[in-house]
Amino acid sequence: MGNKQGVMKKIFLIFLILFLFWTYTAVAEEDLSSRELRVSEEKDLVSFLLQQNIIEQRIDRVDIQFSSIGPVDVNHFEVQKENLPFEEAKQVITRRATDDPWGAQARWDAEEYVRQGDLIFARLWLRTRDREQPPVTDLMIKRASDMAETLQVGRQVPLSGEWHPFYYYAQMPETTDQWWLEFHIGHYPQEFDVGGVEVINLGSDFDPARLPRTRGMIGYSGREEEAEWRQQARELINQHRREKLTFEVVNSKGEPVSEAEINVSQKTHAFPFGTAVVAEKIVRPGADNDRYREILAEKFNIAVFENDLKPPAWEGRWGSGFRPEFVHRALDWLDEHNIKTRGHTLYWGDHAHALTDENMSEKEMIELIEGHITDRLQALRGRLTGWDVHNHPLMFTEVTETIGQDQLLEFWDLAQELDPDARRAVNEGAILTHPHSLLDGYYDHITWLQKENAPLEAIGFMGHFSAGSITPPAQIIDILDKFAEFDLPLMITEFDMEVNTDDREEIELRTDYVRDFLTAVFSHPAVDMFLNWGFWAGQHWLPEAAFYDRDWNLRPHGEVFFDLIYDKWWTEKTVMTDENGTAEISGFKGDYEVEIIAGKTSKKMNINLESATTIRLEI
Repeated sequence: MGNKQGVMKKIFLIFLILFLFWTYTAVAEEDLSSRELRVSEEKDLVSFLLQQNIIEQRIDRVDIQFSSIGPVDVNHFEVQKENLPFEEAKQVITRRATDDPWGAQARWDAEEYVRQGDLIFARLWLRTRDREQPPVTDLMIKRASDMAETLQVGRQVPLSGEWHPFYYYAQMPETTDQWWLEFHIGHYPQEFDVGGVEVINLGSDFDPARLPRTRGMIGYSGREEEAEWRQQARELINQHRREKLTFEVVNSKGEPVSEAEINVSQKTHAFPFGTAVVAEKIVRPGADNDRYREILAEKFNIAVFENDLKPPAWEGRWGSGFRPEFVHRALDWLDEHNIKTRGHTLYWGDHAHALTDENMSEKEMIELIEGHITDRLQALRGRLTGWDVHNHPLMFTEVTETIGQDQLLEFWDLAQELDPDARRAVNEGAILTHPHSLLDGYYDHITWLQKENAPLEAIGFMGHFSAGSITPPAQIIDILDKFAEFDLPLMITEFDMEVNTDDREEIELRTDYVRDFLTAVFSHPAVDMFLNWGFWAGQHWLPEAAFYDRDWNLRPHGEVFFDLIYDKWWTEKTVMTDENGTAEISGFKGDYEVEIIAGKTSKKMNINLESATTIRLEI
């Protein structure tokens, strides 16, 4: 009996232990599940939008699958901070630079359909561990049917050492299940951390203006009014862009005339402030074209054809809007309005622009390219002030790799032979804009051109900026200093800046940066030209970057641009002669109308101020 009681006790204890264990486990699992659910509901993207009253109902997340492309290492690690909506993250490392930035990628493929018109919204968290070499983390949303087009609206900004949320959205142009998010990270060896990547589909009826924006890291050093670079720039502008104009007023006997009133009114800038133009807009009738011509004549003194002179356009491959006839008629109009014109571009080393084919032999490619160069130079000889002889010498090289770099020298010599008076320039991007991925290569390429005695006469810098590719003005000046070592004129050839126009902060950022970038480059004595890449949203490759919107309203960054050129850097002045009959002003270089009034007598004259000038007037 005792043994049975002992056995029963043991059985009871075992059952009790099992019951307690089961109960504890069930409660623990329930508590754990509830805790994770509460954290998820509080912090995931959908719940975040619900809590902020941005959306009214729960929306499913889009399933995505991560992958990497090229020389990329990915290390997974646990995130310790409790206030983040994710517990694991990835350290993404680019081992080496690739030929193109997209040669190395971090990518998330969507695993479900999206319909035409759907609004896709993505949030991810980023940080950097490298303060010396900031990583490039420009996310793009793309689709398989047109991989060249980027769909996202969102900000690429420099990363900090702390986790920060980044938001992107895109209106999908078609129904497809082949779309994804990607980082192009092949600019140079770099690393960054990414976590909490979430994508949701908000459907076709959602207003993107309601979506949250990336906050907290917008800006650039040197933006403040008292910045040291700014004061130095103002001094350099006064030193290099102004000249002294002295008047000596005498009567018929050669005696000084005191208290003569001299009114000096500037009419044009000597410095070329210009824009890209489209020949068709200049020559065809229409209300918008009338306004296009009016602003072009009023605001700019130099132009460059955006596309008209590229081989596909010149040859009629890009539609009826591009014709050599339009170019000649546009040049007539530009000449009538004293607007000088540059050519863009004689050679661009990709098949699409060179009109070559990968199946062609080296000889066939060279003959075709030289034929296109010859045709345009002969047709336009003497009509253009300059040419971009080689566009994107580093960024686009597929043709150059076939025909050999030495062949480029033949193109330069051909340009000199057929239009010797047109200034010959090289032109490249990603030099002034962060992350300056082609800067060293561009410097080396120009060094090679000079070593080989290529007839290079000017160096062009594109300037296609965004909120995330801003370079501080002081650094812009440093880069220009570096290339000024070649003792050649420097040109800003393609300036614009794209921002999210739904974001007031980004609009203000662009307004300030247009002011500061223009000030920095105008202050540099080696820079002798500034070209915007268009001015009207109705004819601009990035409509939101244009100075004027489609209804011809001047945007804030356009206001600040023209305010600098035609107010702060413009001379309107009245002076009186002293007892010696002399008066002087410091004026910005350019053309002037001068009126001299002495008693009831007055005289008017036109003068050109390029260097210190003394004018003796008898009145």
